[in-house]
Amino acid sequence: MLNDFWILVSSVMILIGLVASEGLLLVVGSLVIVLALAARVWQRFAFQSVSHSRSISRRRAFIGDTVDYSVSLDNDKVLPLIWVDIQDSFPDGLDLTGATMRGTGLESNRQHTITTSLLPYQKATWKYSLTCSERGYHRIGPVRLRTGDIFGFSSAETRYTEFNHILVYPRVVDLTGLLFPPEHPLGDVRGSRPLYHDTNRVVGQRDYQPRDPMKHIDWKATARVGQLQTKVFEPVVALNMLIVMNGSTREHSWQGSNRRLFERTVTVAASAASLADHRGYTYGVVSNAVASYSGKWINVPMGASSSQLPMALEALAMAAPYVVAPLADVLNSGRDSLPSGTTVVLVSPSLGDTLVDQIAGIRDHGFPVIVLYAGDGLPDRDLGDIRVIPMASILDAVEDHESVMAE
Repeated sequence: MLNDFWILVSSVMILIGLVASEGLLLVVGSLVIVLALAARVWQRFAFQSVSHSRSISRRRAFIGDTVDYSVSLDNDKVLPLIWVDIQDSFPDGLDLTGATMRGTGLESNRQHTITTSLLPYQKATWKYSLTCSERGYHRIGPVRLRTGDIFGFSSAETRYTEFNHILVYPRVVDLTGLLFPPEHPLGDVRGSRPLYHDTNRVVGQRDYQPRDPMKHIDWKATARVGQLQTKVFEPVVALNMLIVMNGSTREHSWQGSNRRLFERTVTVAASAASLADHRGYTYGVVSNAVASYSGKWINVPMGASSSQLPMALEALAMAAPYVVAPLADVLNSGRDSLPSGTTVVLVSPSLGDTLVDQIAGIRDHGFPVIVLYAGDGLPDRDLGDIRVIPMASILDAVEDHESVMAE
């Protein structure tokens, strides 16, 4: 270390001064030793009784919201900090007006930097307006503090591992006109079309049609009439909806993920949950997308309480553009607990062969299916009698608005 080197040199100077009776060497050598020892003491006690803190006015926000954010540094001791450099890890997706940011813009490298000095027993506070520009669970920290002695001989460094966080909910748009036309099964509660039929209550039979499940064939009536007959069940109205978000933006996982399409998918899923909550449905949300910092897939059980929508939005806010399991595994894990006739609203940015097969499997188990297509333009395939609703008209308008705001 530089300190050790100067102490050694100064000791040699003092020794030569004693042997040669040179007073100047004795004075210079002694002065250097005193300064080096003072620098060492400064380095040791520089961050004693020094505290760092952050303050965020809200822990929950929506995209575009602005919240109050402040940073404080307190030097509660007699030794001043001649200079101190605060480097705080700051995530992408949050913007601080007037702050100094360093790094590449990646979450692991972006730093909020403050350089200042503090007198004995002085506390400094910096206040900012924090703008939430991206959905997600944003962690701020850890922070690194660096300082040095007044002579420039040494520097000291310390870290504070405390984190602060803010959860930014996904954007919510109005899907009423697209999702619930007047004659749609999920439309008016007292509409003429039932959501499902109670398979325990047979009210008659009719001629078999190709789209009828084989398990609904009435074999006794078929033998009596001489042609295939299908059971007719009593219609029952249900208000249960399961929102299924497909986190895969491409047919195969090795093809990677398209972040823009993923964000469109999250927006549609959050908007569907908001609309279901507004209409008083019992609903849940599942997805094969991973929940940030957990390694598990997203799962919000069916419910209709006042806390259901906040839980759904929080889960979708945590969604990362990576899948942890096939969508079929996610559906099968909770299918047995779904109420009969639950309508499955599948939100997907693509319609690959595997997904189409999974949709057919859902319907074969007696659950009505609606597909909300979150990809660009119109879907490139027809799913027959399964309704596919393109979301492009709404999502494109949202993206255009964001581009104008960014300019």
